[in-house]
Amino acid sequence: MLRRRLLSCSTLATWALLSGAGIGFGAAPPALAKDEATPDWPCVWRKTLELDAATIWDGPAPDSAKDWRNDNAVRELSAYVIARGVKMEAVDAAIKKFADGLSDTDRDKKLTELFVGALSRTNDERKLIMTGIEKFHKRQLARAKEIEKEGIVVPKEGDGKPKDDMGAYGEIDKLSPEEEKMSWEIRVFQERQQNIPIACEIPQLMDERAGAVARSIRALMKS
Repeated sequence: MLRRRLLSCSTLATWALLSGAGIGFGAAPPALAKDEATPDWPCVWRKTLELDAATIWDGPAPDSAKDWRNDNAVRELSAYVIARGVKMEAVDAAIKKFADGLSDTDRDKKLTELFVGALSRTNDERKLIMTGIEKFHKRQLARAKEIEKEGIVVPKEGDGKPKDDMGAYGEIDKLSPEEEKMSWEIRVFQERQQNIPIACEIPQLMDERAGAVARSIRALMKS
């Protein structure tokens, strides 16, 4: 079956193969929340480079804690609490330990600094990840066009009559080197394309974690 598909490969057929992996030519997949301002963004949700503090925080104004990097304890803890490999139970315990070591006078100020530090680090990491997603998507688009062109020049063997896929003993017809190469390239393309939805989940998971960290910090504040 694979042989017959490749032997009849044309621009339209290759387009269909690649569309099955989430890429089409001349139109965006209908599931995407296409935004003309961000044409290279492949994720369903709209691209937002930064998580706004107001969406997860109702404490003191973040502007009052811009100097959070000057405190080594805040700087180190802010990196720890957003690390995706650290469970929230450990994060909650670390924040509580930090808060218990603060005086009543400094408690809210330092906890606000911790929140601002965690949010700042989250946003910095989000930008890197989202930039990486866009670059990967652009490479996939370029590769899709290359495969499309390669599909046009795959040699058509035989007299043009369809052949049985299976031989007398159930063996699949042997593919030509060009057909094998095309098959492999399409397979690699599709496997890589499947990574995009997974990558698209990472910024959202980071937002959820930032919200959980914010709630944990806020619960320990005096006002």
